[in-house]
Amino acid sequence: VGFETTAPTVAGAIIEARKRGIDNFFVYSMHKLTPPAMRSILELGEVKLDGILGPGHVSTVIGSDAWSFLPQEYRIPVAIAGFDIIDILLGIKALLGMIRENKPRVVNTYLRSVKVNGNKLAQDTIYKVFEVMDSYWRGLGKLPDSGLRIREEYRDFDASVHFPLEIKETREDKLCRCGEVIRGVISPLECPLFDSVCNPSNPVGPCMVSSEGTCSAYYLYGVRR
Repeated sequence: VGFETTAPTVAGAIIEARKRGIDNFFVYSMHKLTPPAMRSILELGEVKLDGILGPGHVSTVIGSDAWSFLPQEYRIPVAIAGFDIIDILLGIKALLGMIRENKPRVVNTYLRSVKVNGNKLAQDTIYKVFEVMDSYWRGLGKLPDSGLRIREEYRDFDASVHFPLEIKETREDKLCRCGEVIRGVISPLECPLFDSVCNPSNPVGPCMVSSEGTCSAYYLYGVRR
């Protein structure tokens, strides 16, 4: 499981396993692609965004130009930022400037890492081993062209071929509103389970399970009802 940042290393491992003749190494690919997910969320029309902080590490791989569809098609400004405090502040400053001027575009404030076209070697490695597919996202459903599966020529490393798994439909608590939190429709405080039934010791949805989840962050930093 991972996004564009981890896919190159997994693809590289598969290529290396082929070179070494390793026959007991398998990958069950659950890799996701970020821009198609962003497009799908915006197409729902549920969220009205003033601006987007673009993910720095993902953009290092795919390049700043990969986000150009956001200002061009949706009139939403994008500022690609790193993860240090100063990086985030620079990104917010860039967004505020574009919003004030009403000139949406992609601004790269993470110049020490992100290039316009990204990391070509990483991209080539990904698509040498993987191909794009429709993929399920928890809380979002099936999104077109948002996942990666192993290509036919590397299928001997595909765990789903060697170890067929029956994927059963998960039972989710009907009161859990994690999907809406992920889509930015509501805040965690609007979920009836937050800070009552659902907490880091007893997480109900993925927003609380992951340390990077929105609900987990709210809980960790003391944002409560």
